[in-house]
Amino acid sequence: MSRIGKKPVSIPSGVKVGVSQREITVEGKLGKLVYTHRPEITVEVNDDAKHVVCTRTSDQREVRAYHGLTRALIQNMIV
Repeated sequence: MSRIGKKPVSIPSGVKVGVSQREITVEGKLGKLVYTHRPEITVEVNDDAKHVVCTRTSDQREVRAYHGLTRALIQNMIV
């Protein structure tokens, strides 16, 4: 799962992504979705490059799984 987590998620035009502490908000023409991620994962939005990057705090097996899960959930929210 860690290979999936390393890939940035691109943000298409018309979609707004916001991060506030552990809460991720994605808003588009079809509605608004909110997700609270695990504390072991850090999510950053780069507005210049129009992508979202997830990073993890350690290399434990469970944290690596949460890394890929969080990235996949954010991708699905944007799509």
